[in-house]
Amino acid sequence: MMIAEMNNWILPLSGIGLALVAAGIVFGVTYYLMDKMFAEQHKTRLLELKKAQLAEITPVKLQAYERLTLFLDRISADNIVIRITKPNQTAQQLRQGLIQTISSEYNHNISQQIYVSNDAWNMIKAVKEQMIAIIEDSYKNSEADTSGPDLGKAILTRMMAENTMPNQRAIELLKKEIEIAL
Repeated sequence: MMIAEMNNWILPLSGIGLALVAAGIVFGVTYYLMDKMFAEQHKTRLLELKKAQLAEITPVKLQAYERLTLFLDRISADNIVIRITKPNQTAQQLRQGLIQTISSEYNHNISQQIYVSNDAWNMIKAVKEQMIAIIEDSYKNSEADTSGPDLGKAILTRMMAENTMPNQRAIELLKKEIEIAL
């Protein structure tokens, strides 16, 4: 009789146990599938967000590269000396005008560093500093009564003699970066 009573208890318990195991398996599979689905949806949303951000940032980034290229061209010795030199100018006036123009152009474009690599921005700063150093050194090596146009010629002659074109190297770096970005 005891065995019969135990069978009465065991049979329903084993049925409940099987139902619980089956429910656990269904829950586990459902949880796994739902988790995978949510993860895929999250990845898709992130990809769409990145795509939208890229569409907004790319034109701004391109504009930054354009502006920095223009900056480098505007402060190149051949452009800036010709643009700033006046016929009756003293060497001191030309020196001051060149340095002021370079600094002003640099300050006007300083926010563009956000959109370019550290290497590119460091190259831009180095070009600016190198141009100012060349101007200062040419001025220091000139005679006291040197005219502005003569100082301008000395700067250009030095750049050609040393075959230094820091602006061109920086522009090439910017071009390479933009090719990679696109």
